Amino acid sequence: MPTPTPSRLLARLDASIAQSVSPFEQACLQAERAALRARQGHLDEAREIVRSLQPAVTGARRRNPAPALSAWLLVAEGLIEHYSALLPAARDKLARAHEIATLAQIARLQSLTAAWLAHMDYVRNDMGSMLVHLRRALTLAEPDHHGARARANLVAAQAYHFTGQYERAQPWYQRARHHANADGDETTLSALMHNMAWLHGTQAREAQLFGNGDELRLRLAAMGADSTGHFDAGIGTASLASLVPMLRALLMVLRGEHASALALYEAHLDEARRDGLTRMEPCFLADMAWCQWQLGRSDDALASARAALAAVEAHCDIDDRAVALQRVARVFEALGLAPDAERARSRAAADWRTHRNAQAQLLRALDDALAPLQPA
Repeated sequence: MPTPTPSRLLARLDASIAQSVSPFEQACLQAERAALRARQGHLDEAREIVRSLQPAVTGARRRNPAPALSAWLLVAEGLIEHYSALLPAARDKLARAHEIATLAQIARLQSLTAAWLAHMDYVRNDMGSMLVHLRRALTLAEPDHHGARARANLVAAQAYHFTGQYERAQPWYQRARHHANADGDETTLSALMHNMAWLHGTQAREAQLFGNGDELRLRLAAMGADSTGHFDAGIGTASLASLVPMLRALLMVLRGEHASALALYEAHLDEARRDGLTRMEPCFLADMAWCQWQLGRSDDALASARAALAAVEAHCDIDDRAVALQRVARVFEALGLAPDAERARSRAAADWRTHRNAQAQLLRALDDALAPLQPA
């Protein structure tokens, strides 16, 4: 395993902390450092920094209000929760940080927290709220506020990509990459690579299940998965470690590499659950069922297909539900269970139509919201 490349952003924060003569400024920088370490996956270190700062916050509040420090600690706590298991409570902490920054008129924290709220809104599929926070972040962020602009441009890029408009997404991806590079923020570069590869991969799977396939997206996803895995190893990323192997398993299914795909799914499914990927579990289980049938394990295939159906009834985004149901329908059909296959296929078709309509609506809303705001 190669020695990870040191983070330029972390080095800059450490230098600023060492040079600062203000205990209050040092505490704010330490909280910012905790937020970065959480994003890098060093959660225990981030938690320890936050614990060490609690007395400073209490003392500052006793002497006079300390909104900047309070907001930065909430940002750190929120990102710790987000990168530990994509916990919903993370957004509540970012929302409180944004409210404090807004009331105290701390512009840089306003734009940064707005960008992170847009990111978390996208993850939970609340596109209306995402657009509000995205516009706010892009409007408030100064041209040199690379952290806020990198995150906001990334959210805009993946939202356009999610609608199927990869060409429309590319200028936003490019600006996100520019700002992340300027900030020395390798973790955001990793997120960009992850998100792009996953969107290519899931859209290649959708094309195979609901259309005629998409070899270009499949190749782009495969290249993205390999590049992301190497990049993360190079910078020492430790957060959400199941993402790359689960993506590789997805792509292996599409290429017909069923034994290898199943081995990866079985090795990393529990880890994916711990990482907070339960909303994608129906798709994982449905893929596993398909692989098991292809490998002659009919009883296991039926059990996994039934488990995928049960998981669909829990929280699941409608596009993932459509994919899982369509895959399960094919498994049932292969097993000779025609009525079960038809029920699953009918539900999948209805969900797919709803998803396609939602994509079209989101594209129009993105154009309306971002029309005055060019990628920058």
